Amino acid sequence: MVIWGCWCLSAVAAANTISTRPPVELNISSGLEPVCFYADQRYSKGSVIEVGEQLLVCEREKSFEQNGRLSWHPFPLKEEDRP
Repeated sequence: MVIWGCWCLSAVAAANTISTRPPVELNISSGLEPVCFYADQRYSKGSVIEVGEQLLVCEREKSFEQNGRLSWHPFPLKEEDRP
């Protein structure tokens, strides 16, 4: 009886197998980085575009945030570069 009980217990333990899934890999370049948009186009940080006669640069929305949103800001020109 004891042997039969041990055999049943081992059969139940073998039936409870655990399967695992393969690890998930994050592709950081898959669109998770902040970007600026203009005319349905994505622009990365540091991109410069011309809208009319105004140059705009894609920069951090708030200067104190390291990983915050990006937005368009007037491109700072030096005095000698201005017409």
